Amino acid sequence: MASFTSHSARAPRRGGFTLLELLVSTGIIAILATLLLPLFPKARGQARDATCKSNLGQLWKTVNIYCNYYDNVLFPNLDTPLRISNVAYSTARPTGLGCLYPLFLKEPGLLFCPADPARTLDWDFGWQHWGTPEGVVQLSYGYRGAQGLVDDPAKPLAFGLFDKRPKNTFITEFYEPFATPVRVNHPRHINVLRCSGQVDAVMETPSFGPNDEDFAAALETLDR
Repeated sequence: MASFTSHSARAPRRGGFTLLELLVSTGIIAILATLLLPLFPKARGQARDATCKSNLGQLWKTVNIYCNYYDNVLFPNLDTPLRISNVAYSTARPTGLGCLYPLFLKEPGLLFCPADPARTLDWDFGWQHWGTPEGVVQLSYGYRGAQGLVDDPAKPLAFGLFDKRPKNTFITEFYEPFATPVRVNHPRHINVLRCSGQVDAVMETPSFGPNDEDFAAALETLDR
């Protein structure tokens, strides 16, 4: 007669966390979240800043291509004497950095800093009015033109002149702390493209306006 050993029926043990383990895990997650959450905005700000610097570097390459095409002469601006301007389209024609589009600059997003609080491709008074008779398109970046680089800023600016003024500011983020909303892309610095092609971060936030004296002071600060 075959014999067998009987085992008492027992309910299978369930795997899982005890209440104490859950409480400990929740506490650890809460501590990590408290430590890491403040880093996220900082990381986003650093990413926007890196994109802004990359935009300026790409603009430098694009300007070089433009000058090679137009016999080493840069594009004009609307006003004389020229001063730094972030206007790309006005009075039914492109001006300043707007002259790069669309032949030399296919992606207009390069003309806008991702941290700009007001001027974007979708801004009400921005890119959507390009090509319209009354349209005015403003950018995140200002083009210096010949102001402070040559004796007569009304004359065409030769790109070769930049070799003599490598530290001067050529293109810069355009800051208007007096505007509403305040237009300061980065809270503690402003990114500039030098005449040497180098992108620098100036640890100040100079204002371009509303007076002519502000423009002069801003350029003096950026050229140091």
